[in-house]
Amino acid sequence: MVAAESSGSTTAAAGERSLAFVLGPGRSGTSTMAGALFHSGYHVPKAIKGNETNPVGFFEPRWVVNFHRRLVRSVGLRPLDQDPEAMRRLEGVLGDQKIRDELHDWLARRLERNGRLVIKDPRMVWFRDLWVDAATRLDVDPRFVIMLRHPSEVSSSRSQFYNSDQVAAVAGWINVALMTERLTAGSPRALVHYPQLTADWRTELTRLRDDLGLILDPPPEQRPHPVDEFIDPSLRRRKQSWTESSVPVHLQDLGDRTFEALRRLAEEGDSPEIAETLDALRVDYARMYSDAMALVRPSFRRAREDTARKVRQQTLAAAARKAAAAQPPPGLASLPRRVVRRLRSSAPGSVNR
Repeated sequence: MVAAESSGSTTAAAGERSLAFVLGPGRSGTSTMAGALFHSGYHVPKAIKGNETNPVGFFEPRWVVNFHRRLVRSVGLRPLDQDPEAMRRLEGVLGDQKIRDELHDWLARRLERNGRLVIKDPRMVWFRDLWVDAATRLDVDPRFVIMLRHPSEVSSSRSQFYNSDQVAAVAGWINVALMTERLTAGSPRALVHYPQLTADWRTELTRLRDDLGLILDPPPEQRPHPVDEFIDPSLRRRKQSWTESSVPVHLQDLGDRTFEALRRLAEEGDSPEIAETLDALRVDYARMYSDAMALVRPSFRRAREDTARKVRQQTLAAAARKAAAAQPPPGLASLPRRVVRRLRSSAPGSVNR
């Protein structure tokens, strides 16, 4: 079990500082990428250790995970939220100067101690603006590495390890993948196809170094290299397939089209044609989500009404029981109240006996 506790220079000058953000949903290869950067000289501050779902380690700073988790819970957001308007819930959080200062102070201390940092957490994309603001204030230009894995593989893996619903996982993958692309457009970024990383990590890390200016030490050309022992191509046990999937065909189709557009972006780079395709996919998903919500809205309303009815019934029943308990037993009703109180206080077990 690997715990990424330290790596990289602890006395790096400002000109040698480098900040890499690894984005992508859980089970998309983000741990593999962050681990490869860790073994290439990037530091992961106080990383969470691995477990049975990810034995080699998550390469996620514990403070970052707790920071993000606290913020998403405060607004009721999920890492793979299906709502295309979910970012609006974060407007108050993203505009809170105290939160911005909290993140800035944490990042400043880590960059001062370790010039090269890799930050990874599945919730991170929701807080891209916070991180960019903090990095800019520290005069560091962050780089974004976005992991790309087919939604059928991601949803299947999440179903096994996280017991998540595959339909919700695919819808969330589409929504968050499109949102990630939009939020990072114009920033230094690279999309990495997970199977290519596991099959030939040297080519992918060399591309990241050349395209993004990442400082890799030891360099990918070195043989042997720590990443050789870290990345095992056989770990990719799932293949791209919708076989035996419970995901509806129309959602499978949208997932396939979204993945294909992002795969082209990874291989060809930005272009007006790909940007237009991605915008059209966002419209398609928003329409699909709106239609789905319209279908289930009556059921939600009925469920709320049933819950409210049960609460009223329980409240009335509790009030009736309380009223009945306050009534004197039969045969005592004709006695004066002071006599009834005296008899009750003299009963076995009475406090005033």
